[in-house]
Amino acid sequence: MKNNKVNEIAKEILKNEVGASDYYKFGVDYFGPFLYGYTKWLYDSLEKEKFKKVFFFSRDGYMMEKAFRLVNQSKIRCEYVYFSRKSIRQALLSKCADYASSLKYLSWERYISFGKLLEYYGFSGMERIKIANDFGVKLETDFAFTELRTNEILTKIYNRLKPQIDSNSKIQEKLLEKYLIQIGLSGQCAIVDIGWHGSMQYYLEQFLKLKNIEASVTGYYVGINPTVPLMGKTFGYLYDENNQKLRKSVLCFFGGYEKLFQSFEGSTYGYTKNESEIIPYLAPYEYNENPRAVQYIKEWQKGALDFVEEAERKNYTLVDCEQMAMPLVHMGKSPSIKQVELFEFLYNVDGTKEYFTCQKPLNKYKLKEFMHDLSNSPWKTGFMKSAFRLPLPYYLIYEIVRK
Repeated sequence: MKNNKVNEIAKEILKNEVGASDYYKFGVDYFGPFLYGYTKWLYDSLEKEKFKKVFFFSRDGYMMEKAFRLVNQSKIRCEYVYFSRKSIRQALLSKCADYASSLKYLSWERYISFGKLLEYYGFSGMERIKIANDFGVKLETDFAFTELRTNEILTKIYNRLKPQIDSNSKIQEKLLEKYLIQIGLSGQCAIVDIGWHGSMQYYLEQFLKLKNIEASVTGYYVGINPTVPLMGKTFGYLYDENNQKLRKSVLCFFGGYEKLFQSFEGSTYGYTKNESEIIPYLAPYEYNENPRAVQYIKEWQKGALDFVEEAERKNYTLVDCEQMAMPLVHMGKSPSIKQVELFEFLYNVDGTKEYFTCQKPLNKYKLKEFMHDLSNSPWKTGFMKSAFRLPLPYYLIYEIVRK
């Protein structure tokens, strides 16, 4: 899948890294070319639109910003800033009149757990446990997305919790407004994030409008197909509204891309104030108690940045930025057993823990449990491969299920 020049760069790097781990090699062979292609595309795009400053959003913008600094020849000012879907929507929730309207910032999923719903409303891990106990609903209990608005139990719980939700939201509204002023986000703004459905840009635009802040936002993403009405423009490296060809190929491994790019810090929960400035309040990093996982992630990120630095040092001129992404895209669609095993330690914590791959032998699962874990996995093809371990057309199965 890689061209000869990419192979030469990878071989040159690995020649000087005797005993390099499989994670470092993955970073050089797969993530590095992807990151370099993305970064060159981003740089060219920002130059074309004549942006002088760009904001990289935490956490997914972590590696993007590091790579951008390596190729930023015109010295476009870049800043790493703290936003998340959660931190912005928390500042908007108090404007929702009732339970039904409060769901408008919730991204679509076939099923959503009670824990994830409480996380959406801004409750911490300990608060979620207490609420679950108080109302006798397990955090793992799933609700069909299409039935959320009419669910009487959830409506009752929301109404009981609304004073706390609104109180927290109003505090965050004031702090977020001050944070935007502090970082200078106004006028013509370029923002960079992982992408997918446009919710981050939508939340930000809604808040800017609410506070009458004069700003026009243009978003640059790995892939973007907005499912919300955005006011600003969007551009996608691998797909966007005008070119959907690679969308499903990318989204079958969406969780993997996020983990490849992410920083070693928790998601932005909200904002606090010290004596002189607004600072982000971060959730605990999900791998704080897993030093082995942290080491693996550091290794593939170092391998990727080594590739970017070497390619830029040799002034590697790209013929097709998109082509640089294809080895990683293909791996996400059709991983080998060895590649699946590389990522078996990965999980997301979004209300509840969701693993990327199958965590026990297939014969130990009940059907309902298996379907639940597969549905929640951020890497559907990898999960199926880890479960069945057979040369089956997993991506074709994923396409059929997604229709």
